[in-house]
Amino acid sequence: MWSGSLDPQQMLELLLTNPYMFFVAVDKNGMITVISPTFLKMLGKTEEEVLDHYVGDIIPNGRLPEILETGRIDEADVCEINGQEVVVTRVPVMYKGKIIGAIATSVLMDTNRMKVVLEHLNEKIDTIISRIIDSPTMGYIVINKDAEITHVNQTYLDILGMKAEDIIGKKILDVIPHSKMPRVLETGKIEEIDLWSVNGHNMFVSRLPITRNGEIIGAIGHTLTLERSVPKFLVSKLQETDSQFNAIFEGLIENPNTAYIIVDKDGYITVMNETFLSIIGKNREEVIGKHVLEVLPHSKLPETLRTGRMDNADIWPIVEGRDILINRIPIWQNGEIIGAIGHSMVLDMSGAKILMKKLQETQKELSVYKDEVNAIYQAKWRFEDLIGRSSEFVTIKAMAQQFAQTSSTLLITGESGTGKELFAQAIHNASSYRTGPFIRINCVTLPENLLESELFGYEDGAFTGAKKGGKPGKFELARGGTVFLDEIGDMPMSMQTKLLSVLQERVIERVGGTKPIEVNVRVIAATNRNLEEMVANHEFREDLYYRLNVVRLHIPPLRKRIEDLPLLVSGLIPRINQKLGTSVNRISEQAMEVLRNYSWPGNVRELENMLERAINLAHIRAAECIDTVDFPTLSKKETADVTANSFRTLNEVMDQVEREMIVKALEEAGHNKTKAAKMLGIHGSVLYRKLSKYGLN
Repeated sequence: MWSGSLDPQQMLELLLTNPYMFFVAVDKNGMITVISPTFLKMLGKTEEEVLDHYVGDIIPNGRLPEILETGRIDEADVCEINGQEVVVTRVPVMYKGKIIGAIATSVLMDTNRMKVVLEHLNEKIDTIISRIIDSPTMGYIVINKDAEITHVNQTYLDILGMKAEDIIGKKILDVIPHSKMPRVLETGKIEEIDLWSVNGHNMFVSRLPITRNGEIIGAIGHTLTLERSVPKFLVSKLQETDSQFNAIFEGLIENPNTAYIIVDKDGYITVMNETFLSIIGKNREEVIGKHVLEVLPHSKLPETLRTGRMDNADIWPIVEGRDILINRIPIWQNGEIIGAIGHSMVLDMSGAKILMKKLQETQKELSVYKDEVNAIYQAKWRFEDLIGRSSEFVTIKAMAQQFAQTSSTLLITGESGTGKELFAQAIHNASSYRTGPFIRINCVTLPENLLESELFGYEDGAFTGAKKGGKPGKFELARGGTVFLDEIGDMPMSMQTKLLSVLQERVIERVGGTKPIEVNVRVIAATNRNLEEMVANHEFREDLYYRLNVVRLHIPPLRKRIEDLPLLVSGLIPRINQKLGTSVNRISEQAMEVLRNYSWPGNVRELENMLERAINLAHIRAAECIDTVDFPTLSKKETADVTANSFRTLNEVMDQVEREMIVKALEEAGHNKTKAAKMLGIHGSVLYRKLSKYGLN
């Protein structure tokens, strides 16, 4: 009796015999070991012609050798096999950290429909998009996550009686006071089609959130514009089928990119536009006056008439093999349902994977989405990513997790490279602000004359070269999220005064503006400098220091938690291997001892950079283990008298001396990079490049 579960062999047999997907596996040398009959049929070959042959000879563009070499995963990639385009997923097969083979799988779809989509796309993406956006009967308006208008088409502008420059960058509620689009940003839900009126123009409106990586980054309002008298005219005439009414109404809703059907209260079709008719392959005489189930046996419009329920973005098979996204809405009069509308933007679901891939490739060229993409700020690190078991580190991490639950301003101190920003990101991701953006501002790299406009934004015409329409600052963009002020100790005194006001009042004013703007953000500041000493020397405002120092975390340097070194190394090596596409998976005990005996002035950042160089050197030696030879600057021979060592080049000696001078200057300057650069007699930008070169920044 069958137990209800499949053993691995049964699962493999089902996978191989499935007629709707193909499967091929190769060993670590790229030789084909398993292939499904479906794939053999596509290739037009027999098992004898394929098994134990090199995959590159059988499938020249299959790219499985690349997976064996790099270990990466290719998801939903488009591949051409014998002239047929399929969506393929390729994954490496790992065993004990080594790649022992690779697998490619694909679900087969009707590529004829995909090719139709691709042929249209190949005409020119921009032309297609503009054709949709600039439809004379379809109005579009797009807002970002701060409810600021980023795009609007001419049809909608005509409705508003405005020009694009009058509204782009403005809050939508300032332009359309009763707009419901901010509600979409809050709920993330697709709004039902409803009747909406702007400046005396009546419209059917759909509102949809724009999401990326699971987060809402904006919203789009999509309207079908109607003549002012049409809604009442529609209500009174809906149950009639006279040709004059249908001609008038169909003229209003005809759009090559949108399908419409309208039924009366008994489910009989009164209107169907040309787009819908062409999809189902019928003419108007064959459908008008017929019951909807006679024409569309699977239609859910009778259910809409019965229940009064609105269906949003439902995937519905309009004809066999063709799915569309459809909205259904009942039509009410005096509390009774007198009809229903089915409305859809035409989308071939079977071609969605390839369509999405093509759209992603051209995304940067589409100005509609440019501002939204540029406004995405995300925090990557979480508390589980912060590695360490030493008592001091565990205590600091536990404190940080507690502080994440508050909204207090937080000050993080510690030497360069200890991971202050990583802690800030982890705190953001564990806080109530995690759904908002995480925006980092480096107070030392921004010129003083640009810092204010970057933080607080500016109005149109605030200064020469100002962007038309103005620009929001980082505090505005971060609303609902976190602002991370890195290197706060290097912020100019003039900006310290303005920052203090923001922290106290929670409002900002743009450069050149007079209107106060409320901001709901959490501020986390970080510095490697001694702020108490700076306050005593009148280099940092005392009142700002106390405002920042509400809650404080001091991240210990690596030399004070050397017991964490093996754990850090074991955590960093896989990450670096993945980044480099290498497989140097171990470190010798002798090499680890060299690392233990080093003082680590650059802390964890220096450790990561040094390990990356070591893995590169080990990879060049074709070694799977990092050894002392891969840390030339740390070995005892290298730290001995440079004149007594005949194995170092002049460049290596100069690099070592230069690095030591920079470390000493930083220590004497209290890690103030500006002072250190002056002591060394070099420009600040040169120092930053050298800090990066030696893993000290």
